[in-house]
Amino acid sequence: MKYLLLGIIQGLTEFLPVSSSGHLVILKHWMNLQDEGVVLEVILHFATLLAIIIFFRRKILEYATKEKISLIIIGTIPIALIGVLFKDKIQSLFSNYFLVTVTLSLTGLILFMSRNSKENKDNIDLKMAFVIGVAQALALTPGISRSGITVATALLLGIKRKKAFEFSFILAIPALLGALIINIPDICETTIDIHNLVTGGISAFISGLFALWIFYKIVRNKDLYLFSYYLWFVAAVSLLLFLLVQIH
Repeated sequence: MKYLLLGIIQGLTEFLPVSSSGHLVILKHWMNLQDEGVVLEVILHFATLLAIIIFFRRKILEYATKEKISLIIIGTIPIALIGVLFKDKIQSLFSNYFLVTVTLSLTGLILFMSRNSKENKDNIDLKMAFVIGVAQALALTPGISRSGITVATALLLGIKRKKAFEFSFILAIPALLGALIINIPDICETTIDIHNLVTGGISAFISGLFALWIFYKIVRNKDLYLFSYYLWFVAAVSLLLFLLVQIH
């Protein structure tokens, strides 16, 4: 039941701009799943990767040109470098509950800043792709929403909403594949029951497809900033509960 719940939370929060990693850190803290390391996180991310491929199957083919592949490569460089060079440091952050309350609040601020963006650009150039890639790299920190910060950054750069949504998730494909590859040794050594991982993966895949459809409507209707209030609420409540437990 725990893994089913974690899978659903992963699928919804991976694509909605509220940070799946932040929610999982909080849930694992209160559900006593802290010892699982990064393996569960990677498996659930792989399930949501499959959801992206299914949802964007036609758009992915459109990116099979020299120009558009160059955008993906440039946008992937920041997260590839940081992910490889600081892998152990990043993994250690997933046990930092207090950090997540701060980064969730920061994500809320970034989303709120995008509310007045003026989108007038149909095309993304290499410089824009790199800036969005840097934003994606920041989302390696738990509590920073990958979808939220990349879409918001694209909007702040003046990119039109549909293109910002599309590029954000296609850019996620090599990043999620890379995370799976560099964590294969940890996955092979995990003690988590395979049935639990499959349960979590399937629920993450199904809820992820649903969340992608919802998120597209949210971005199109210019309601992205509304998630700021949710993130600030979750951060405040999580911090308050944490402090109360520490006091007692």
